[in-house]
Amino acid sequence: MIMKKFLIFIGGFVAGIIATILVAFLFLTEPDDGLSGLMIFPEKGECIASININEIVVFQVLEPNMALASAVDTRNFDRITVLLVNHEGKTYFDQQRIEIPANKCARKIGTYRYTAEDGRVRTVPVVVIEYR
Repeated sequence: MIMKKFLIFIGGFVAGIIATILVAFLFLTEPDDGLSGLMIFPEKGECIASININEIVVFQVLEPNMALASAVDTRNFDRITVLLVNHEGKTYFDQQRIEIPANKCARKIGTYRYTAEDGRVRTVPVVVIEYR
């Protein structure tokens, strides 16, 4: 009888340790992208149409293939901040200027939420440059 209770206790103890490890793994692991606040949509969205984007200027590289940038309409100098993502192995650097050809666009694939230097929370579109 004592041995049976002891085995039940040990079984419960081991099950508790395993459950704790699994829960910790689920809550403490980073997503594959490595950026907290990044949400990628299940399907790609439309090209950003609020302005006619001809050029993107990188102002902060977050990962080698991810950078915060200003998308610029060079005709009237409207700007929108975006998180530029590249899945083709290209890397970015600060102050890099990227021209967007007429047959390509900045396509929205998600959103990125971060805290800016001024302490305000910002949400910006995540874009990739691809054919229209």
